Amino acid sequence: MTAELTALVEARVAAVAAKDVETLVAQYAGDVTLFDALGPLADRGADVERTRLETWFSAYRSPIDLRISDLEVVADGDAGFAHYLFHVHGTMTDGTEVSMWVRSTVGFRRDENGWKIVHEHSSVPFDGATGQALTALTPSGTAAG
Repeated sequence: MTAELTALVEARVAAVAAKDVETLVAQYAGDVTLFDALGPLADRGADVERTRLETWFSAYRSPIDLRISDLEVVADGDAGFAHYLFHVHGTMTDGTEVSMWVRSTVGFRRDENGWKIVHEHSSVPFDGATGQALTALTPSGTAAG
């Protein structure tokens, strides 16, 4: 069971590199709840995620290099959770170089169609004094040098 969920999370790496919206959207339940690092506090629905992915992918002129670290998966019955860190690297259409770590927690539910993502929360920590996102942190908790 956990191997299936691990494979789903790891399959995202190749799909992001290929900017394959359909493969990624197929992992989501139609009524998925989304807490993304960007945008509103919450969104709902696979169609919303499709639009978000299309916007994200079109903002990059380079492939998006995604690397997952510290993946932990638990599952029992028809519910499972994964949490991990992922590193995003690439060049945006305006020339901006992106290289940052993001935290992610994913909730899965299994039904007759297999495992689907029903909740996804991605975020970056922020400095409480300044309100600035801490995008230079690395998995060790230190700023990248």
